[in-house]
Amino acid sequence: MDWLIVKTFLTMLVVVGMMFGLLVVVRKFFYAKPRFVNDNLKVLSSMSLQPKKSIYLVKVFDRVMLVGVSDNSIASLGEITDGEVLQKLETSTRKEGLKGFSDILKGFTQK
Repeated sequence: MDWLIVKTFLTMLVVVGMMFGLLVVVRKFFYAKPRFVNDNLKVLSSMSLQPKKSIYLVKVFDRVMLVGVSDNSIASLGEITDGEVLQKLETSTRKEGLKGFSDILKGFTQK
């Protein structure tokens, strides 16, 4: 009788261990975080306009673009090409880290 309880307990431990191992494997291969960091694409700032609409300031390689995002679409609103503005933007994001879009816009409009 005692051997039957020990055998049942050991079987249960093996099954739980196999379930845990399967969980680890599934998380590793299917829910893995990206293994690379891409410096060619950065979101410099964002601003929420409505619950499901936002504006993003995105740097793609050497270009800085203003992008509008909604439920159904993504639209390019413009591109910042002025060298002075790009230099200010680069120095302000480096100094203060990620700032809000309104703060960056205020910095460019106030001279």
